[in-house]
Amino acid sequence: MSEVDRSGISQKEKELAEEALSLFNKNDFNACLSALEQLEVIRPSDVKLAHNKIVAQCRAEETSVSLSEVLQQLEGLAKTAGVDLTGSNKEDEPEWTVLTYNLAVAKFQQRHILQASQLASRLTPTEKTSSDFKKKILFLNAELSLALRQPEEALKYANKLQSLVDGNNDEDSSRLMILKARCQVLNRQIKSLKKELKSVILPGPVGVTCEFVRSHIEFQCGNYRKSIKMLNTAVQAAGSRVFPHYYNNLGCIHQNMKKPNLAVYYFKNALERLEASQGGGTMVPSQTESGKESSTSWITQSQVLYNISLALLHAKRPHIAFELLLEVVASHYLDPHVWFHLAECCIQHHQPHNQRHSGNSDRTGGVSSVGVGSGVAHKLISSNPGSSVSPTPGTVPVLSLDFAYVCLKNAESLLPKSEKESDHCGFCSGVGYIGNPLSWKDVEQLRIAILSAEAYVALAVGDFILAGTYAESLLERTNLPGAYKMLAHLYAAESLILQDKLSDAIKHLDPENISDVSLTNESRQAGGGGWAPSDLSEGRAYVQYNLAVGFALREEWEKAASLVGPLYKRISDISVQVLLLNLYIALRRGDIERARQLVRDRCPVIEVFKDGTST
Repeated sequence: MSEVDRSGISQKEKELAEEALSLFNKNDFNACLSALEQLEVIRPSDVKLAHNKIVAQCRAEETSVSLSEVLQQLEGLAKTAGVDLTGSNKEDEPEWTVLTYNLAVAKFQQRHILQASQLASRLTPTEKTSSDFKKKILFLNAELSLALRQPEEALKYANKLQSLVDGNNDEDSSRLMILKARCQVLNRQIKSLKKELKSVILPGPVGVTCEFVRSHIEFQCGNYRKSIKMLNTAVQAAGSRVFPHYYNNLGCIHQNMKKPNLAVYYFKNALERLEASQGGGTMVPSQTESGKESSTSWITQSQVLYNISLALLHAKRPHIAFELLLEVVASHYLDPHVWFHLAECCIQHHQPHNQRHSGNSDRTGGVSSVGVGSGVAHKLISSNPGSSVSPTPGTVPVLSLDFAYVCLKNAESLLPKSEKESDHCGFCSGVGYIGNPLSWKDVEQLRIAILSAEAYVALAVGDFILAGTYAESLLERTNLPGAYKMLAHLYAAESLILQDKLSDAIKHLDPENISDVSLTNESRQAGGGGWAPSDLSEGRAYVQYNLAVGFALREEWEKAASLVGPLYKRISDISVQVLLLNLYIALRRGDIERARQLVRDRCPVIEVFKDGTST
């Protein structure tokens, strides 16, 4: 509350003002509101009195007021007082600092983070500002910086708070310690923090936050079971109150445990809790018995929908993930992650996994789509790959590779070109982004994934020259992970083959170019989760097969046969592509007996009935 202007007031007005202030400090907000209403009858045009009444209404249990009403009333008072909310801080505005502070808090509660931050940045404490109010201003600015994903800025405010926090005030000290811990977590500086918080036991809401921070640290370290245990401890510390972010964190943990369907279940629970507890986010948060503001979940609906979408992608359900991501991209169109994952939905719809290229699954359709003749005159007609070009324009949001191509171009254009263009707080910090800030290393990893997907989609839609450009861009990068290097060579080779540049293509298809098939440089193990090839020998086999295709296109049958022959093993689970290439080379070399043997051993017999069915 702000101090009422006492110039020219009667003794009765002075007594009512002192009584209201005393009741407010005692957390008796209903009685405080009653005293202010009595004072309002005497001083109906007092702006500071009207402001204090609004604050008391927000705290009183007997009254419920929406945030929109509070904002409207506070902005009206600011206009009456002549406070410019859009301009820079003026010298004659310090007396309205409390009003500006409460406006910033109300904007924060409405999740208008950028507007709240702009208001809070104008709060300049003076020598007359009380120590308690200085701390409130700094805590607010720190929280807003964290909400904007700017941990370094938040840490600056935390360091300023250090000189104001009294060592004897356990509550402020605990709150400051957790604030610094959250900054370190967002900055991914968790090694020393884990030891620091290991033996810390804090009471109340700060203790609940501490357990969430400790759970997040264990999650970052890969200790998922321990992380779940600490989340449950946080719920117990809060009196068995279940927060939306509790379920959201459980979903994230199970997603990393490679249980995407269970993750979807928890994310949906988080969404339901968020909608129920927030009530649309329109009401002023309630008060606890001690007068402290009850805990509020700052996770947004868009963030939960985004998490559900990623879990659905991992669960091989791209259709639903696509629809949810379309909702997310409407409000987070500046984030390249959202565009990239939209493209992933389209790619997964057309290519659910790449294991079918290495196994004999669905060989019936892969080897032969139809046959002609009967008896000894029956002939097989080899299948051709279906067209990936959609009749729908790429600008229409549907599950097509043309739309994926547009999404990938958007994602690439949103990435900073150099480290200098990235914000000092990290890329993707601030309003408009869905995830945490990215370091330059993270940006480069995302760029590699986008370029790789662009090369694949460009080949699929027939843009061969650009596909080669994307692949060459990948190969020019230093420290390119092995799996992406293999894909870049394959995509570059295919692009050159389609341009009738066989000699250049064969240079990319040397199996010795592939030294590992890991998805990241941190781990030399091959990627899991359905990724093929699973090891280096299988990866080199893929390249060797494509090299054999190159020689076959040049009609160098002996070289092609020497490469594809070792890939064909009668007892192994060979792919359709290897089988067909062996069959084709045998026929072109005139080795009819080998061709017949291949058909007898590997091609299933299909009996087509008159109604079109087959067995």
